[in-house]
Amino acid sequence: MALVVFSDLDGTLLDHDTYSWQQAAPALEALKSRRVPLILCSSKTRAEMLPLQEELGIHEPLISENGGAVFAPEGHPLAGDDWQDTGDGWRMRPLGRPVAELRRALAGFKQRFGAKGFGDMSDREVAWLTGLSLDKAALARRREFSEPVWLPEPQAQGDEFMAAARAAGLEVTRGGRFFHLLGGGDKGKAVRLVLEIMRRQDPALVSLALGDAENDLPMLETVDLPVLVARPDGGHAELELPGLVKTELPGPAGWNLAVLQTLARLEAS
Repeated sequence: MALVVFSDLDGTLLDHDTYSWQQAAPALEALKSRRVPLILCSSKTRAEMLPLQEELGIHEPLISENGGAVFAPEGHPLAGDDWQDTGDGWRMRPLGRPVAELRRALAGFKQRFGAKGFGDMSDREVAWLTGLSLDKAALARRREFSEPVWLPEPQAQGDEFMAAARAAGLEVTRGGRFFHLLGGGDKGKAVRLVLEIMRRQDPALVSLALGDAENDLPMLETVDLPVLVARPDGGHAELELPGLVKTELPGPAGWNLAVLQTLARLEAS
């Protein structure tokens, strides 16, 4: 049975604190040995995801910035003639508005909340908030289709901020660390696009997705086999949908076990 795997990164394939994927190494090798495509689907920028794909040995399309765009390597069957050439060996299908438009909209109400977007921050500030190195923080600030937003009191301000963003014509979702302003794309739309194209070649293709936060819900709703990975404290995001599997282990350890169990179950059926 043919399988494709979609995966969030921070808190899912990558450890929430260390950003390590090493605990997922057995499952990553199992996917490679079976030639199962692993398509990363993250709030991260393309600039962040490309070095990680190289580190993981992945040569597949990717979905950046919460579904702001889908990127595929030049010559990949996913990328049709209507995809844009990025000029660096990749082709792109944008699904969201440019980040400059989102930042202009955010400027109208961010003072009310003390909110700061990545465009308002230095590399050092982003590094301090995320635990990333300065080099990786610089990559995180290279936004194209979304804007992460920091709030001083996210629990107290979150609902009001999201309402204000939506009233300004923006789509907003809550991630593990930040709120994310989107311009029309989301992970579900991007995953649906990829699956529609892939299923032209294999209508029986089975899809698995793994995520850990509210912004992963559109992706999880779109696939056959949704998995919600536990948070570091062992709890889970408040998501419910039919067939949802919740891991007991957090981060890459939970990811690893869920992928290996899925492979074993599919191969036994």
